[in-house]
Amino acid sequence: MPNNRFERTTQKLRKPASSNIGHPHPYPYPYPSHGTMKRLLTALLLLISCSAFAQNPPSEFVTQVLEPTGGKIARPKDWFYAEGQQGPVYTWILSREDTTGNRPYTTGVRIQTFVGVKQAAGKTAKDFILDFLGTKKKEAKVLRTCEETNQGLFTRICLETEEGPYHILYSLFWGSNGLDVAVVSVAGTSKNLWDAYASTFDKMSTFELIDMKRFKK
Repeated sequence: MPNNRFERTTQKLRKPASSNIGHPHPYPYPYPSHGTMKRLLTALLLLISCSAFAQNPPSEFVTQVLEPTGGKIARPKDWFYAEGQQGPVYTWILSREDTTGNRPYTTGVRIQTFVGVKQAAGKTAKDFILDFLGTKKKEAKVLRTCEETNQGLFTRICLETEEGPYHILYSLFWGSNGLDVAVVSVAGTSKNLWDAYASTFDKMSTFELIDMKRFKK
């Protein structure tokens, strides 16, 4: 029988979250003078300039170890790292924003590994991934997909989508040669920031999930 905790956890595969931004009210005062408008435009240009500088893609990466499996991934030096486990599900989050206290993030990569899929979900790891892929194709605007590629311990496929205000790249894996493990990597940000971080996500999409040396006797 499917494991209810496992199924609830799969439902929590969520896209990056953004902060709540209210809508401005209509301007209720007399139109600003020429001098005031000039100062406002100068401040706006400065703000845009600072914003563009802040959104430059990361240039320095460090190797982040994924515990407890010993895997490795390239993490932008200034990004944050968090890990967790809920039963047979391991989660790692690498994000531009600090997620301490379960705070949401806008730009980042979330990796979830599901162990013992057959017993917990009642289906093979491959079917689990393909079902997830099929659901996403129905829910989201699909930008591109990639074919299955054998990467040794795992087979990988990918899906790039737009979902509401977000641009997301899913890297999906299932275990090869009877390895009953499924992996869902969700890399995303807001649409307007995608071009700035696309190369970062491409670099982070290639990662080592398990350090086999740890498990050799």
